[in-house]
Amino acid sequence: MDVRKRLILQFILQLVFVGAVLIGLMVGMIYYLADQMTEMEMRREFAKAGLPKLVESMEMKEGTFQFDENLLDRVKQSGGWLQTLDEEGQVITSHFTPANVPDRYNPGELVDYWMGKKPFPYSLYIWIQVKGGTTYTLLYGVKPEGGELVQSLTEQAAFSDGKILIPDDMEQTLKAKHGWVQVLDEQGDEVASLYKPSEALTHYTLKDLIFGSFSTFSDSYRLWSNYEEKTGLTWVVGLPVFEEEGTVQPPFVFGSEGQLLLFGFALFLAAVLLLFGVLSFWYGHRFGTPILHMIRWLQSLGSGVYEEPLDHQGLPRSRRPSGKLKRRYRLYTDVVQMLNGLTETLKRNNEIRTNLEKSREEWIAGVSHDLKTPLSSIKGYAHMLESEQYDWSVAEIREFAGVIKDKADYMDELIADLSMTYRLKNGALPLKMEQTEMNEFIRGTVISFQNDPGFRQANICFRDAGKPIDYRVDVHWFRRILDNLLANALLHNPAGTQVEVSLNAVAKSGFTITVSDNGEGMDEDEIKNLFERYYRGTNTEGASRGTGLGLAIAKHLVHEHGGTIEAESGPGAGVTIRMRFGMKVAKDG
Repeated sequence: MDVRKRLILQFILQLVFVGAVLIGLMVGMIYYLADQMTEMEMRREFAKAGLPKLVESMEMKEGTFQFDENLLDRVKQSGGWLQTLDEEGQVITSHFTPANVPDRYNPGELVDYWMGKKPFPYSLYIWIQVKGGTTYTLLYGVKPEGGELVQSLTEQAAFSDGKILIPDDMEQTLKAKHGWVQVLDEQGDEVASLYKPSEALTHYTLKDLIFGSFSTFSDSYRLWSNYEEKTGLTWVVGLPVFEEEGTVQPPFVFGSEGQLLLFGFALFLAAVLLLFGVLSFWYGHRFGTPILHMIRWLQSLGSGVYEEPLDHQGLPRSRRPSGKLKRRYRLYTDVVQMLNGLTETLKRNNEIRTNLEKSREEWIAGVSHDLKTPLSSIKGYAHMLESEQYDWSVAEIREFAGVIKDKADYMDELIADLSMTYRLKNGALPLKMEQTEMNEFIRGTVISFQNDPGFRQANICFRDAGKPIDYRVDVHWFRRILDNLLANALLHNPAGTQVEVSLNAVAKSGFTITVSDNGEGMDEDEIKNLFERYYRGTNTEGASRGTGLGLAIAKHLVHEHGGTIEAESGPGAGVTIRMRFGMKVAKDG
């Protein structure tokens, strides 16, 4: 998978992940808000919100009904009690039931209690549920303390001179229950109060008295009111919803649905901002850090530093100590690989350029020497012939002319070889290819080479392939290849060096030509640069023939014939040069 597809897939997966997280947050927030609203309802009136939950948690274990322990604690906190009745009105289970509550109810009796036709010391709430084919009645009762207290206040307390006067025992009860009392006029305005919280209202509407809501304590306190007809005053008593061990309210309570929704929205927004903040940092670290590293890498390459930037431990920043890519770089695997390849190529090219500059300088010095030496001879003999001090004989003049001609021929050959190397390099040398039987062609070339006056003493042998091999070659230039290789093997080795030329068939239509000698051999650096044009010049004083460009020319001619050439050697082990033709092999150079 390429970088583009990998990036698209990565971003799609990340967006899907973010969307799933946001949906999860939203679902969690909705669940939380619903749970908190249920809690608010249970605090306002446990019978409406708590009884359905109690019924849902009801299950039969070991022959008895059991309820959720937390809900039973809420029953106790609300000051209520709980009974489960069968179809005949018999109490099956009971929780926190006072002594004055019956353990059996006749059907009509329970209805009268519930409808208020018959006095009962508690407010009753009934829930009927079918379990296992049997109908059960859940009975929840709570003592209306606030109603009794406001009724007693109306009967026993007095309002005089803007003050509320109540009996001591009633005042102690009010303090113990953390409650307060207010007196309102006919317009609902407060005219007096006792132990009233600062957040309580000073003016009440009909809604406030009916629903008992005010300020932020609407879910923490409940209100009871009683109208005194003869005075036109309204007595209001407020008591905390929770009253257990002196605790007025739970540690964290919302005053209204609006406050709860506002808190939920703020919490959701904070979670979203936190999520996007974390994801932004993660995205920057995951995607930005590799990009910045690769930019610095390119800057290093541009400044001539051909290696990947390192970390404080001296390791490549994209790699682990084991050499594997770090996780955040794997997305850019192709890019990192291309940068590695570019770095290695630039490093190799820089080394080649450095060696090339060095070789070029050496070659220029060598060529300058090669040209200067014959020119010096030509100039010297010309001066001798020009001098009037001497009267040269015809034989001497011919001798001088012969030397001048040899030096001029050498210079002409050197210039021709230089021109030819550049023509080969630029593909400007046309070849006339014709089908040739290689065994006879190579044998004839070796014989012609041995007939050269300069190489008559050469020890050269040829081993044919033992079978006909036909190949299309330019006979003139292919002969030049063999001549250059043989001349190189003989000119740069001691007299008596044995040279062997062998032809071998390979595969269906391929073949190899090997030229090997048992001479002094070469070291690794010499073998590496053997076919380079600029590796070393020639010395006309050290050899009577050759320009030092023979192997470079041979290499290019081999390539022009669709072949490859390579050499192997070692100090004292001779040199073996092998050429391959007619095979699908990569060309060097």
